Amino acid sequence: MREVKTIALAWAPFGHRLDELSAALGGKRVNITLLYGPRYFAPIRYLALFFRTLILLWSESPDVVLAQNPPIFCPISALLYCKLAGRRLLVDHHSIWRLKTIGGGLVGKAIGFLETFVALSSEANTVPHSVWAKELSRMGGNRVFVVHDFVDKNPCQRDLALRDRYGGGRMVAIASHGGHPLERVETEVEAASKFPGLLLLVTGPPSKLAARLKSTPPNVEYLGLLPMDDYLKLKASCDFAINITDEPFTLSHVLFEYAASSLPAVSTRSEVVENTFGEALLYSRSSAVEHVVDALLPFVDEPEVLAKYRSRIEGKFVELSAAREKEIDLLISVATGIRPK
Repeated sequence: MREVKTIALAWAPFGHRLDELSAALGGKRVNITLLYGPRYFAPIRYLALFFRTLILLWSESPDVVLAQNPPIFCPISALLYCKLAGRRLLVDHHSIWRLKTIGGGLVGKAIGFLETFVALSSEANTVPHSVWAKELSRMGGNRVFVVHDFVDKNPCQRDLALRDRYGGGRMVAIASHGGHPLERVETEVEAASKFPGLLLLVTGPPSKLAARLKSTPPNVEYLGLLPMDDYLKLKASCDFAINITDEPFTLSHVLFEYAASSLPAVSTRSEVVENTFGEALLYSRSSAVEHVVDALLPFVDEPEVLAKYRSRIEGKFVELSAAREKEIDLLISVATGIRPK
């Protein structure tokens, strides 16, 4: 049987999720960008990328295109190629653009129409969590299924000497951030300041976080963006993690990192997070400082609670690993037309 040629395409400078899905399909990974970032360049950017996409796909002639939404114009461009060439389109909805970013109004309605059209016209639609799956199904999307983000098991062992080198006898928590405005790193810092026996280590890109963490209490350290080896060792060695955010539709990638490191975590509660992690996380009632303090208290003061949640997150990682295998098998089956064994 002829090998199925796949291209995974994003109109962005990077995309970790699409990297993973492309690798699972054995496909070619392509990012194309132009004037990335400023919204006032959007009309020029999208028009130019439309033509670049068509040129790329006609020259490569893939059997399957896996295109990322948003922006919806990326899968629309791929859909035109697939319809004309008789090829197969899969769309990975990193988010539903109309709901997460665009909002209402005429622009929102137009984007919603295009997202519905693409979801109906594609061979299949993948999403990172059940909330987006429910919404796409409501929109009438064809063959909607979840492929969760996933992080392989952290190969590093717990290093108490490394923990003590940072903490000096204190408990050590980690909070990893990408810098999204709705990530409540300031709340995490203020809540941690209420526990002198706790050291909070914050990691993430200085371009997004340095200004927000210019002034921190004595028991909080901002480490910047660590080399991967150091980051893995640190996650394996901390006592627990904190992830406070007001993003309603985002299933934070760091929660999967914490699960892969057997790291108990305090998280804000949302439908998206609860549907995936259930009772494996200790939830704060909200992102208010007093509620985060209440959630941290059992981890700081009750070793048996910390041990219970470490056991829960280890069990959740096993569950996520098994689910991931089935999700990837389904993705391959849809892309290639070959049923999984």
